Amino acid sequence: MPDEAFYNNDVVKQVDIPTLAGVVGVLANHVPTIGVLKPGVVSVIDLQGNVEKFFVSSGTMSMNIDGTCQVLAEEVVKVDDIDQTAARAELEAAQRASVEGSDVSKAEAQIRAEV
Repeated sequence: MPDEAFYNNDVVKQVDIPTLAGVVGVLANHVPTIGVLKPGVVSVIDLQGNVEKFFVSSGTMSMNIDGTCQVLAEEVVKVDDIDQTAARAELEAAQRASVEGSDVSKAEAQIRAEV
């Protein structure tokens, strides 16, 4: 859903964010930083220790000087909502395609497999 906020002004214990530089674990009083999202899973741990996971595609993250954290993603899906059978079938198709065809189609298939 466009422009949906999954968390807004919520206090949480930790957020783990996949970036091109690696997974960034954000806790209270984290140093301000920015990063580019890598396709992967963002984990949000609330104050009671409950974990909610979201698959994100491309986007950005920022840890602000006021202690807030912002993750802006092109696509977000709750991990619990992902059709695992369809995801496995897509992965297998992408892996097969990554070894067949032209260099361009192989590169596209490798990207599909990574996402």
